[in-house]
Amino acid sequence: MTAALGPSATAAPGEGGGTVATPQSGGGTAFGQPAPKRAKRAGRSAHLFPIAGPFAWGGPDAAFGAKRKGHRHQGYDLAAALGTPVVAPHGGVIEAVGYQARGAGHYLVLDGDRETYDYVFMHLRSGSIGVRQDDRVGIGQQLGEVGSTGGSSGAHLHFEIWVGGWFAGGEPVDPLPLLQQWAASPASG
Repeated sequence: MTAALGPSATAAPGEGGGTVATPQSGGGTAFGQPAPKRAKRAGRSAHLFPIAGPFAWGGPDAAFGAKRKGHRHQGYDLAAALGTPVVAPHGGVIEAVGYQARGAGHYLVLDGDRETYDYVFMHLRSGSIGVRQDDRVGIGQQLGEVGSTGGSSGAHLHFEIWVGGWFAGGEPVDPLPLLQQWAASPASG
């Protein structure tokens, strides 16, 4: 069973956003279906998928590098129902919490422990962010909820990964390979 997501999300310049695909076969989990189990990966560094519930992979316009007016998309858009929990994919420290009216909406940045990644979560639901700058968070801890704030016109999580620091000399990298890996990670009991 799938449910309509609503209008496509379109981002404002500077945010990266884009059009969000509605649930479709071949990716994510159909709305109304149980979310796949998400657990720590074996290996040197455990990660979880950042949405704790049903989601859909965005279409081509939601991908990293998709053309935007004046720039390229710097993250990946994941469609999910308004209010779906957004969780920390890795433990770390909250580096920034803010709001950008014409772009990211409510957003936060997580500096991952013992790795070079900064994780950026945009368009979070108003009033849902439960962390503050300098808070330490654990893997799987709820950070907020999927929303449609700022330059978005539909519920989704705009997710970025930066290597070397978010806008501090770092650069964004395509999060899709890691998102796919985390989504496919088997539960470890």
